[in-house]
Amino acid sequence: MRGENICGCIARNIGRAAEMDAFELFRSREEITAGREAMLEWYAPHSRVKLLEYLKNDLRLAPGVRDGFARLKSDGVKIALVSITWQFAVEWLANDLGADYAVGTGWDEHDKIGHFWPEDKAIWLLSLLEKLEIEANSLVAVGDSYGDIPMLKLARRSYYVGDTLPSELQHVNHWPDADISAIVSDVLERKETGDQRY
Repeated sequence: MRGENICGCIARNIGRAAEMDAFELFRSREEITAGREAMLEWYAPHSRVKLLEYLKNDLRLAPGVRDGFARLKSDGVKIALVSITWQFAVEWLANDLGADYAVGTGWDEHDKIGHFWPEDKAIWLLSLLEKLEIEANSLVAVGDSYGDIPMLKLARRSYYVGDTLPSELQHVNHWPDADISAIVSDVLERKETGDQRY
């Protein structure tokens, strides 16, 4: 995404933008848990189909993401969208973009939340790599927030596209607001030459 995220897009469309802005400031697990529970109350009058329609109409993708994903797929690279946002939305986006795997925070038919946290990103990716029998040093990750730090630290090669590089990620390639197709070009070029250096 660029600018507004999935939850922000939905919140704006259902008249909850101010509450969502406040939620974005939450940092503790307790605050975020309470915020997720509040979001489900906001969503109650709306079907998931309707919530996804808002995303289909308004979500602004990062530049080059469709072209970049198509090139990765054509080169046989597996793509996973790993997010702490709602899994139903991440799965829709993965399907729309042609990603192979998606994970996020669950929301079941009984309105129970299956929380997914930043540290779960690295754990989930390691499990996926093991399942696919892919070497961990083949993992490349792209992120734009503090919630991506565990995943970006895990990957052999990482790109941070947010404005300010967190101090924990000094080894990561800092490409603020990068076009995703440019990152894909860099990844595929290094793949071809066998260059896995940071």
